[in-house]
Amino acid sequence: MIEHGSFELEITGNVLILRAFDSWNYQTASRWVEETKDLASHLKSNPWLCICDLTQWELATPDIHYAVLDLNLWLDENNLRYLAIVHNSALQKAVLQKSHEVFRNVEVEYFSNLDEGYSWLESVSSDLEFKNCKANNQL
Repeated sequence: MIEHGSFELEITGNVLILRAFDSWNYQTASRWVEETKDLASHLKSNPWLCICDLTQWELATPDIHYAVLDLNLWLDENNLRYLAIVHNSALQKAVLQKSHEVFRNVEVEYFSNLDEGYSWLESVSSDLEFKNCKANNQL
């Protein structure tokens, strides 16, 4: 089946950045899980951070639930420590909060704009790489 929706992933210092677009189907979500694990495997030897810009994301089909659960369990076991979610609706936030209940080692906060998300990550991180990538507008 053809993918619906898209995403961008990048690593800057010890920060994984996700930008999600449009509505996703299972194929897009599966590729996102695999690519996230692949990229994050380069970070997992030390605690790391993630910011998810979901302001242009329109949710996904229900069949992605187990793929998201698998990824969240993997993230929890592979040194993700802080996760900033930037959302665009109360429904989006509610769905995400439910999926994040599996986290035991990850602190998650939800924001309505990117600046708040970046500020929070900066406040919980003593890593200069994060501060430098924010200052250089790389996020």
